[in-house]
Amino acid sequence: MKVSTNKKLIVTIISCFCALVILGILGYFIYLKRAFISKEQVKEIVIKDTQLSEDDISFKEIDLDLEEETKKYDVEFYYNRVEYNYEIEAKTGKIIYSNYNNNNNQDTDNNSSSIVTDNYISAEEAKSIALADAGLNNNEVTFVDIDLDLRNNQAIYEIDFETNTLEYDYKIDGFSKNIINKNTEPRD
Repeated sequence: MKVSTNKKLIVTIISCFCALVILGILGYFIYLKRAFISKEQVKEIVIKDTQLSEDDISFKEIDLDLEEETKKYDVEFYYNRVEYNYEIEAKTGKIIYSNYNNNNNQDTDNNSSSIVTDNYISAEEAKSIALADAGLNNNEVTFVDIDLDLRNNQAIYEIDFETNTLEYDYKIDGFSKNIINKNTEPRD
């Protein structure tokens, strides 16, 4: 009789523990749903800000980032081969940061701490600096990607190009024209 009572007690404890875990998980999801705007609301904010049609946008990522002090959504999407990046505050829906790269070596950045002057070098000049450092000419390489990151009063060009045998990655300060970082590795 005692064994049966102990089994009932163990089953009851395990059942209560499982119920508490399930309630905890459910509570967490209810908290997320009520504490933060939804992914659909994030899409609406982005669509309104870009003045694009939802049918024209190809969303790549809408991720809720809970690790930062400011809880935010990281959004990445494409429209007509243009890559857009947004950071949207998860509680209020306020746009923290927006940027797009039109793959024609022009970036537009709508961050409140972004650079508002044009005192940085052009993409062509940044390419020339990288090529001179690599000891190559424009006709010897294929440019894979050229991005300009305008944040925190900095203008950083990220330039990726390749030859038949090597891949080159450069980061160049758009103000000082200094090479911040460079990497060369064999092509796969």
